[in-house]
Amino acid sequence: MRGGKMWRRGAALMVAIFALTGPVSVSATPWLDAEELHVRHSLQVLADAGLLRAPVTTFPVLWRPLLADLEALDPEQLNDLQQVAYYKLMALLSYHKRGSYTGLRVAGVTDTGAQPSYQRPMEGKASASVTHERIGQSVAGRIRTTYRDSSLSLNPRVTTDNVSWQGSYAAAMAGDWMVSVDQLHTWWSPGSAQDGLHTVSTLPLRSLRTVYAPSAASAFSELSFTAFYGVSEEKFLLDPSLKIWEREQAFGARLGWRAHERLELGLHYTHSSLGGAVSAAGAGPSSADDNADSLVFDARLSLPLQFNFYGSISEHSVTGPLADDDVRGNGHMVGLDWSFAETSQLSRFYAEHDRSDLRSLTTVGYASFRNDGLGWDFRVQDTRIRRDHNNFGRAPRFELLPEYRPDIARIQQFEAVVFFPLGRGLLELGLQAWQDTFESGRKDEFGNVIASFEIRW
Repeated sequence: MRGGKMWRRGAALMVAIFALTGPVSVSATPWLDAEELHVRHSLQVLADAGLLRAPVTTFPVLWRPLLADLEALDPEQLNDLQQVAYYKLMALLSYHKRGSYTGLRVAGVTDTGAQPSYQRPMEGKASASVTHERIGQSVAGRIRTTYRDSSLSLNPRVTTDNVSWQGSYAAAMAGDWMVSVDQLHTWWSPGSAQDGLHTVSTLPLRSLRTVYAPSAASAFSELSFTAFYGVSEEKFLLDPSLKIWEREQAFGARLGWRAHERLELGLHYTHSSLGGAVSAAGAGPSSADDNADSLVFDARLSLPLQFNFYGSISEHSVTGPLADDDVRGNGHMVGLDWSFAETSQLSRFYAEHDRSDLRSLTTVGYASFRNDGLGWDFRVQDTRIRRDHNNFGRAPRFELLPEYRPDIARIQQFEAVVFFPLGRGLLELGLQAWQDTFESGRKDEFGNVIASFEIRW
């Protein structure tokens, strides 16, 4: 498969980067490590206050357009909330300027049926990962190898390998441009529950990515552009009768614009393709062979008293053998958050509602973190499946999503997680509980214990 060849070449490029990056003058890793909820929140607090000119709702975020604005800030002139955010980002920047690090993470859950989110990606019941990153003047690379003891999805038509390279990248930078081969967490949305890509894949795609992120000195410093082509890590059972498993292929492009110091806008397009197999009679494509296109516009507006309003509108279409013409759908998301400073820590309340012709998802959460790593995250989610709302929800591809387990009508979920710093490491302990309601009215209840420990040196 073309995507597999691309990924193998990317792995070779990573090895070359590790061989060539010696003791040179280094800058920060190209990516702002926004997998952590606390890091993303710190970045957003400064952007909402108009202290950063670059768009920050397109992840992964590059350090380059942020550096001049961060270095120009005087922490004595910031309020308590902004100071906590500033010191978190500057500590992270200083850490990444060291030039390299190695990390080890072990994690486990007792059940894999919970719904994923920004802070909580899908993981196996037990996993262990080893990471090594090296940073040069114009090239950087990270290899992260993860072993999982189980598949990630309860959907029987989705499978994953035990070994994953999620979190790895090889990147080269030239001026305001960067090109990378990676499998990084991509989030094109101001929200917290859905990534905005509208692909079937839940795990990050194995991608070839390019990013234009002009520095603060550029006349285009309020803009950012990124595009990717990727292949899914997961394999999907497209035709159960023929046992045909395929990977999803997708590409997309996004333009971000800080239109005002208090307003950020985003516009992106993604295309996803499944299938290509033929039926047993050779007469045509299998029933799940289809293509999907999505066009999304989103905005985030900073209001007085550190309140922020955000949302998106989207248009979608699916073409395939079961549709006489394009099957079209739409959706919208609205959210409101409030950021505030407790004693030496950054806190956030938020509520958002995401509705589409596939499902509706309501999320309410509270998260609070200190810069030393101590923190907690509480979240309640209510997902209502809308598979029979119209023909768009009946498209075969959506039967592959995690929440589209047979006959599921509603998923209600609660999550509480606490983070403890231990030396150079971070311990995570949490509980999840959820209830599945079926179309027949039957209800099943589940519980889950979360534990992980990560150390870097």
